Amino acid sequence: MADRNLDIGYVFEKTFSIIGQRFSELALLSLIFVGIPNIILAWLSAQWLEQAVSSGSAFAAFSPGFLIMNFLVGLLPLLLQAAVVHTTVETMSNRPSDVASSMSVAFGVFLPLILLSIILSVAYGIGLMLLVVPGLILMTLWAVAVPAFVAERTGIIGALSRSFELTEGQRWRIFALMVLAFIAMMIAGLIIGMLSFGAMAGSQSYESFASFSLWSALLNAILAMAAGVVGAVGVSVLYVHLRDLKEGTSLESIGDVFR
Repeated sequence: MADRNLDIGYVFEKTFSIIGQRFSELALLSLIFVGIPNIILAWLSAQWLEQAVSSGSAFAAFSPGFLIMNFLVGLLPLLLQAAVVHTTVETMSNRPSDVASSMSVAFGVFLPLILLSIILSVAYGIGLMLLVVPGLILMTLWAVAVPAFVAERTGIIGALSRSFELTEGQRWRIFALMVLAFIAMMIAGLIIGMLSFGAMAGSQSYESFASFSLWSALLNAILAMAAGVVGAVGVSVLYVHLRDLKEGTSLESIGDVFR
């Protein structure tokens, strides 16, 4: 069992299978934690732009709400990630799940998850600055730290060591999976960018430009929602698959922590 290799095709197939099974639940979670905050931020940005143009000063148009929403837009995807880990693990364990239970799990781990995310971001950032390769190595080693943290209640240090343990022997395949996911996201981002550029080309006045900004923000919010769900489901599937490969853990027992 320990000699089996990570099946990249299985991870992709299972990811989109789960999204299809729980589409309404996942869509609602992404709308709550990513879509609505991004749309509100876009509206505040349009208001700020209008006031900045009319007053001639960007500082005069500044509002605390704009700053708060930027802060929330950075943090709330963590709640989405934790909620989706719960939904995915429960789905793979053949157990029922709903939006309320997933949100409850997410809020229960939110504060320590912020700290874990800060540690990961700082480590990745430093690693990428050191000729890129160390950052990519850390991303591979800690690829499943978040689902391990949520699903096993390991604590922050425990989540890092757990991910290190689970990825052992499979890291080149995990890296290949990350590269494929990155390419897919780049293609999706390019398509959204082309649509936004086409809309911008027709903006001849401030009003049309503001309208473009809102439509562009809406497209970006949809992309962020999709990326958040696909990414979180994918890394959760990877985590469960690695536990199966490494330990032979039954799917039914993985979600026991949520009981």
